[in-house]
Amino acid sequence: MKRILILLFLFAGFAAQAKVGVPAIFGDNMVLQQQQKVRLWGTSDAREVVVETSWSDEVFYAPVEQGRWQLALPTPAASYQPQEIVLRDADSELRWHDVLIGEVWICSGQSNMYMPLRGYTGQPVDRALPAILEATEYRDRIRMITLPKREAATPQYDFEGKWEVPAPETALRMSAAAYFFARALTRALDVPVGIVSTSWGGSKIEAWMDTASLAELGYDIAKINADPKIEPRAKCGLLYNGLVAPVAGFAARGFVWYQGESNRKEAARYARMMQRMAAYWRAQWGDRNDKMPFLYVQIAPHGYNRPGDIDAARLVEAQSDALELIPNAAMISTTDLGDEHCIHPRHKRPVGERLAAAALVKAYKRKLPDALAVRFAEAEFADGKAVVRFDNARLGLTPQNAEVTGFELAGNDGKFYPAEARIVPSKPLIEVSSPKVPAPVAVRYAFHNYSPGNLANTLGMPAIPFRTDK
Repeated sequence: MKRILILLFLFAGFAAQAKVGVPAIFGDNMVLQQQQKVRLWGTSDAREVVVETSWSDEVFYAPVEQGRWQLALPTPAASYQPQEIVLRDADSELRWHDVLIGEVWICSGQSNMYMPLRGYTGQPVDRALPAILEATEYRDRIRMITLPKREAATPQYDFEGKWEVPAPETALRMSAAAYFFARALTRALDVPVGIVSTSWGGSKIEAWMDTASLAELGYDIAKINADPKIEPRAKCGLLYNGLVAPVAGFAARGFVWYQGESNRKEAARYARMMQRMAAYWRAQWGDRNDKMPFLYVQIAPHGYNRPGDIDAARLVEAQSDALELIPNAAMISTTDLGDEHCIHPRHKRPVGERLAAAALVKAYKRKLPDALAVRFAEAEFADGKAVVRFDNARLGLTPQNAEVTGFELAGNDGKFYPAEARIVPSKPLIEVSSPKVPAPVAVRYAFHNYSPGNLANTLGMPAIPFRTDK
């Protein structure tokens, strides 16, 4: 009897080893990127894995090499019709139910991206309750999978998690910015949207990058990662290994990045770091031609308990500079959404909607004039005033009949004074003057840690803070 039990145990162990396996990024309720050859991968002890889908009569075969297999699976056009996928090897079968075909985006960053619809302790998300109560209306339109916080010294293969279907009980845990982005995008495109949410509050960009790029930028990787005083979420490469590597290559349309508050002291090199990170991520997704848009969010105005400082403004400047370095990128402005006393502004719906507008322009080539943030173009100084021209304001600037706040002027002494700004009607121009600065040589806008300005275009897209005395 004992011998029989041992044999049964060994057989059960062998069967378990032979079972076709996949990482958690694949499963029921997922969204697959439409009209692409979507990469599937997994494990098996058999010689090959067979894949069948409900949308095609074709059968696909993936050879197994050293226990691993992968397959490029063609997907059809987006649809709300639930699909099934069956995977088989010699000893087992795996079925995925309620699979949707649509648009997939990778959303990452620190706490303002991670912030769920239910908010943080004492820190709410504006209009969260209606979104939570209406979530079931989007059960066939939005799906989200959230990776648990995990750092790792080496790139990880898998994680614990599953694709969630929107409902009041599930939506309240979903990233608010990502959810509002998906909701606006599915309305605009009328296709399902899948979100891979992978964020960690307080994290630094170094943690999301590859160590080779950081070494080229002058980082002493070994010293930093061995320092017990540095948190794992700030160490080089650890969050890429734990939170990006497990999903790298999962077919997606593009990336959304909402991070920067933790790198205020590295503004001088932040633009280059973003450039390196975007390039590395694209490479891991097999994007050699910058086809995957890289969309990111300006850090919002916040006091940081340091009145008069401009370190956060410098970081915003670096984010703006990165637009010149990262191909196929867009930055959305949050100049009007900050909170002096809370680093987690409650207004996540405008963030998501502005990201969706940027996605329509960059990923889907929709002709939407002025759907991107208003951005400084050039300034001329003459006759005791500065005349500033902006991009993304073809129909002019607002507010036309109210005070425009946030502008300052400086003369040769370099001291800035609050200035009066007058919008030139129907043109993307502002005239800035101050009786304290009769001969201005520099102008800046909202260039403090907390200096929310109200300048915007006719679509309500705010102007990004800037300075001309850089």
